[in-house]
Amino acid sequence: MGNTEVLRRGDVQLTSAGSGISHSEKAHGSKEVHFLQIWSLPSTSKLQPKYFTRHFSDEEKTDKWARVVAPVGADGVLGVREGEGPAPVQSPLTLYAALLGENKSLNRPFTGRKGYIHVVQTSGYNEGQSKGASIKVASGREELTLREGDGAYISVENDGNSLQVENIGDRVAEILVFDL
Repeated sequence: MGNTEVLRRGDVQLTSAGSGISHSEKAHGSKEVHFLQIWSLPSTSKLQPKYFTRHFSDEEKTDKWARVVAPVGADGVLGVREGEGPAPVQSPLTLYAALLGENKSLNRPFTGRKGYIHVVQTSGYNEGQSKGASIKVASGREELTLREGDGAYISVENDGNSLQVENIGDRVAEILVFDL
């Protein structure tokens, strides 16, 4: 497809391989690269290959949820390469991102039946027990603590539970919530 791009903090790159494309990644320069690569299965097979980029500033995610990926056809989802709003995905996945400050909390209602929460590891590679941000997560009667690099699956009850997230650490926590 001929796409070459340098990604920076806050960038979301979405590639739909569809009927097949060649893909490669490499670090630009000698600095370490730290990013998440997330795969989702499309609802339809053999789609045309597509490529989308979006940027979400720290301000858009500070102490609030930013919808960064959403299904094609959902409200506010544009199918243009460098459009506004969430990146369009061909699966029933909505991804939210937040930068949650110390002693702050957020609520995230679920529209799907299951989910996943992940605390992004921003302090670099650490051997042993994780360091950095720490959050308390509550959904229904369940409650647990997650630290940088941790994640947990979420099963949504029939009563329309939402997820309560509270930063209990001593630094900003970067959090992703997958609504499936």
